[in-house]
Amino acid sequence: MARRTQFAGNNFAGIHWPAAGALTPISALANVTTCLEIRTVKQGIYEGFNPVVAMSAKFLVLIMVIFMVMLPEASGDALTFLKDATISYFANWYNFLLAAVLVFCLVLVCLPVSARIRLGPEGSVPQHSTLSWLSMMFCAGIGAGILAFSVSEPMSHFAQNPDIMAGQVLPASEAGVATAMQFVFLHWGLTAWASYAMVALALGLACHRYGQPLTMRSGLAPLFGKRLEGGLGHAIDVIAILAIISSIITTIVLGLEQISSGLFVLTGSRFFADQAGNPPLTALLTALVVSISVAIASAVSGVDRGVKWTSQLGVYLAFAILGVFVIFGGGGAVINVASEGTLAYLRNLPDQMAGLYDATASGAGQAQREWQSDWTVFYWAWWIARAPFVGLFLTRISRGRTVREFVLCAILGPTAASIVWFSGTGGSALLLELDGTAGGSILSAEHAFRIYETVNIMLSPGMATVLKAVLVFLFLVLIVAASTAAIIAIKSIGAAGSGQSETPIHSIMWALVIAAITGAVMAVGGVGSVRDVMIVVAVPFSIIMALMLISVVITIAAAARRMPPNKQRAP
Repeated sequence: MARRTQFAGNNFAGIHWPAAGALTPISALANVTTCLEIRTVKQGIYEGFNPVVAMSAKFLVLIMVIFMVMLPEASGDALTFLKDATISYFANWYNFLLAAVLVFCLVLVCLPVSARIRLGPEGSVPQHSTLSWLSMMFCAGIGAGILAFSVSEPMSHFAQNPDIMAGQVLPASEAGVATAMQFVFLHWGLTAWASYAMVALALGLACHRYGQPLTMRSGLAPLFGKRLEGGLGHAIDVIAILAIISSIITTIVLGLEQISSGLFVLTGSRFFADQAGNPPLTALLTALVVSISVAIASAVSGVDRGVKWTSQLGVYLAFAILGVFVIFGGGGAVINVASEGTLAYLRNLPDQMAGLYDATASGAGQAQREWQSDWTVFYWAWWIARAPFVGLFLTRISRGRTVREFVLCAILGPTAASIVWFSGTGGSALLLELDGTAGGSILSAEHAFRIYETVNIMLSPGMATVLKAVLVFLFLVLIVAASTAAIIAIKSIGAAGSGQSETPIHSIMWALVIAAITGAVMAVGGVGSVRDVMIVVAVPFSIIMALMLISVVITIAAAARRMPPNKQRAP
């Protein structure tokens, strides 16, 4: 048996909306205020879930796992082909889409009406204090990636980046510090958080203000209305789930690589790393089993325990590590690293977002284009794939905020925190190399070992051992926190946004699905293949994100037209 669940929204009694026809702001608002009725199962193992969404997503992942295990060579070739095709045809699309999203968000906060429209009914108030809200917002967008790249990425750009390729800056030079941090801030700054804010804004307006179910299809209600109750809506939710899975396995693998490398540094055992210092598949799979087992326990315990405790623990440990890097590493000089890098980032942001490097423009053009594909395109795909997961979380915690307040805080606050983090960790490592203390040892280390090598240089052997153990533990905590939150988000989408998805059996099932696809992808193409999967899977959700931008424009315009003139202008 099945039921159709209708989600009650605000009271619109007495208002007779015109039928949705031509795409005008008023007819689009009629779409969003007509609450969607999404079919859910009434009893059985899938009670409270939409069976098409929940089962289709699992089925598609299962098919991919079987294909990879049974035909590993063909799977690897197919993945490489799809990745190359995606970069060839969609790299510029990723770039322009996120540029458009960022520009739209910045323009929106300048409009007076943005201070009057709330993510909730008129008169609603925020559920969380501003400090708690900002903290949760930052925690949602980060994960093991921001720790894994904290030293490695600044160091990589210090040795090679497009400005160095063009001969504008010497590698590993004093002038190269600001250039290196510029590209770090490009990848982890305004653009990333604008993509999250766009999805959250579309969902927040539809769900909090107009009572739509808290699931991904609701963000497109102004465009498609009741048609989202059928196959179109199911497809949107399934695509969102697949995007979340592709992004979370990237986060997991980055963390697993760092855990294995850290255990090798601590124990010297070849089980955790080969002679070249790279973690073998057996070590990564062992770490995966341990991490997913802990994540299952965390997910089963629910949001108030598992997610809350692991997230808070992760934040406390991260700030402690940041303090150690600043005190024993860069000291007060990290302020100059942050300020100079930020100025370079903001000055060059329009050019960086304008498009891809021209491979035929100069001798350096081809190298710059390849660098951009390896770094920037990867990050844009990662943020697009993470957007349904992070956006859904931001929507949950932002009820009652004005549009202006939400967009400003969701973009500027976490961006500032990211700048502080990378300046304190990666900036300290750059300064150690620049003044000769490191002697090139951090630059020459493998990606997964750079953070541990920095610790060796900063601290005495005893203190270094303790901090490296803390880092390994923090990577595990961040993997568990991210996996748990992703599982809860996936279940929420599968259950059409209702709270009936909080069942242990589905947490276990999704944890095993995520573990299976992670292991299969690593076995087929190694750690690098995980990036390829995400770059490909981000394509369909990027189209949904573009449609969400249109939905937000229509909703804001319609709401402004219905607002009394004296309320359209901010006080």
